[in-house]
Amino acid sequence: MLRIVKLIIQALLVAYLVIFSVSNGSVVTFKPFMNVAQYEIPLFLLVIIVLFIGVVIGALAMYGEKLGLNRKIKKLNKEIKADKEEIQRLQKLTISTDEKNNAEEENKAVEETQTKELALSNDIKDAIR
Repeated sequence: MLRIVKLIIQALLVAYLVIFSVSNGSVVTFKPFMNVAQYEIPLFLLVIIVLFIGVVIGALAMYGEKLGLNRKIKKLNKEIKADKEEIQRLQKLTISTDEKNNAEEENKAVEETQTKELALSNDIKDAIR
């Protein structure tokens, strides 16, 4: 069913392009370099070329954004790994009877580290979206 819908949409787009091309076949003077060079081309071809250039520029912009997000994901993953190692180190500490007060502080530190890890994990999920 979805394949048929795609085929219908593609057929409509092709039909529109043909009608657009026939309707806008008049020749226009295109001066891309301020009177250094000028070209006589059909209007529909000029519009299609400009649309294509816009698509290419948009794709490049999205690629740049993707690279930035990948860098951020790697940084956050390193932070998560460091936080997990810190959690493991804190969990391995032995608690003596004299250090009960210190144990409460360490538990708070572990909870804060776990909260930070959860926040970083959420940041990664947000960056991926």
